[in-house]
Amino acid sequence: MSENAGKNGVQLLDRAVMLLDLVADAGSEGATLKALGEASGLNKVTCHRILNSLVEHQLLQKVHGDKCYRLGTKLLVYGAKAARGPGLRRQFQPALERLRQQTGETVMLMARDRDDSVCIDRYDSEYQMQTLTGSVGGAVPLGLGPGSLAILAFLDPDQQQEIVARNRARLENWPQLAAEKLANKLQQTAEQGFAVDPGELIPGIAGIAVPIAVSGAGVIGSLGMTFLSPRLNPEVQQRYVALLQQEVAAIAPLISPLDTRLRASL
Repeated sequence: MSENAGKNGVQLLDRAVMLLDLVADAGSEGATLKALGEASGLNKVTCHRILNSLVEHQLLQKVHGDKCYRLGTKLLVYGAKAARGPGLRRQFQPALERLRQQTGETVMLMARDRDDSVCIDRYDSEYQMQTLTGSVGGAVPLGLGPGSLAILAFLDPDQQQEIVARNRARLENWPQLAAEKLANKLQQTAEQGFAVDPGELIPGIAGIAVPIAVSGAGVIGSLGMTFLSPRLNPEVQQRYVALLQQEVAAIAPLISPLDTRLRASL
């Protein structure tokens, strides 16, 4: 294979991944060819050719009379396979079920993905709780919500500040996270060992989360609970934090820092 052919192949792969990311961000309604072309900067012919190839491989599917693209069924298969083995999600599944049974609350497992916090698993309570990430696979910028605060607050200070700077524009829609307020939240979280939102971000919905730190890999995620804010009082907070920390303390030593499934979370 010539050097130019190799470069073209890498460029094509980069474009395909970029389009998959854009379609994923569009949600269940999907995205049109025009919207994807504008967002990606690709010309219509190139964009259409790559999208159709992804459809042929079942990585995308056409909806709404073939006018929109959304994620395909094969990605569900890939996701299921990725969740198997000794990865973070599988390690914590029994803990999620235990916590839901013990408290009756919605329990969420978050993982770091560069400057974001991604929900990789959740066990819902009897009542559907509105959350910042929505369903499994949803992501928020680090700094938004207790799950991401519990990650960001325990990173290296220099790395933490770099992430905050990169995410600043994405956090502008949240006045509760203005620079000084976010700095105070990060300091408070680091000092007390857990993050808490009494219902400031989503009125009526509170959340508590603790960091998941792996020896040799640092903080890779968080374990938390979401519940109705009127339930939050000092006794409940103390109990929920203790339960979350107990589960993390038992599971984190079992996670290998060499596990390739953790690399996206570093």
